[in-house]
Amino acid sequence: MDNVPEMARNDLVLETLLKLMKEDNPETRRNAVVTLFNVACSDQNTVRLARYRDGTILEALVDLVGSDDPILRGHDEARANAAETIFNMSCSEISETTDRMANHAGLLECLAVTLKGEHTGLEVKMYCSATLRRMSEIIRAPMIAQGALLSALVKASTWTNTDCVAEAFRAQAAVPENCVIMANHHGLLNALSRLALTRGEGEDVEKVRRASCMAIELMSRQDEARALLSQNEGIIMALTKASYGEEDQDPRNTYNGEGFLDGSERAGSRFSGDGEDDDGSNQSPRRYDVALKNLIQAM
Repeated sequence: MDNVPEMARNDLVLETLLKLMKEDNPETRRNAVVTLFNVACSDQNTVRLARYRDGTILEALVDLVGSDDPILRGHDEARANAAETIFNMSCSEISETTDRMANHAGLLECLAVTLKGEHTGLEVKMYCSATLRRMSEIIRAPMIAQGALLSALVKASTWTNTDCVAEAFRAQAAVPENCVIMANHHGLLNALSRLALTRGEGEDVEKVRRASCMAIELMSRQDEARALLSQNEGIIMALTKASYGEEDQDPRNTYNGEGFLDGSERAGSRFSGDGEDDDGSNQSPRRYDVALKNLIQAM
């Protein structure tokens, strides 16, 4: 470990690793990426890797992660190691590292597109989704990278194997200054409502639905965002279903011609698999009810 920081300071070492990452031999590529991963385990090294030749190392990692080519089946391990290295760097506590990553052209886009890759292994996708979640915790208004992040999350919204993308939306919505920007972003409300209405059973699917609904509820607290949310049918359906928590119920049946039925007109109100709210309480269904009523009033 005493030698690792010195490796990151050595341009010849870094340049050699860059060349080895492009070798035809899969094992050579993998070993080069693993070396970079080990170097990036030191926080002070992450900024050196991000700075090197104005992002050349980041670009090489992005190229490797995004190379969804069935002919290159032999480099799946190298892709997974590259995706893990990017995630490792995103966890740095040095703001310059994460700022450089957020502003690196094509990085966020690559993570999102890789999640849709037909020939991409599960491990690669797991690290890509985790990195998007991490970057969503860091990027906020008025950072220039926020637009690229939101576009990436919209593209990545088909990913439901873990709750990372849904939690990324929730992390963004937890910052009040982000909410109006999110509501105005092209395709975001449709993507978020689809996640909130994800079908299926199991703990992972439930986490996706819950995180997405919490993101909607957080956004609904902002007046300008609320007006936009109220105009999206998918958002209304998602909140209604979250309030009832009944898988076989059509949320549109809760509308009585004048408005949605309130809690006194229902047999019960609960969210399937009630979990803790973002403040540690068990009040999610109640908060969905309030959010839904507020959206109806804004119509």
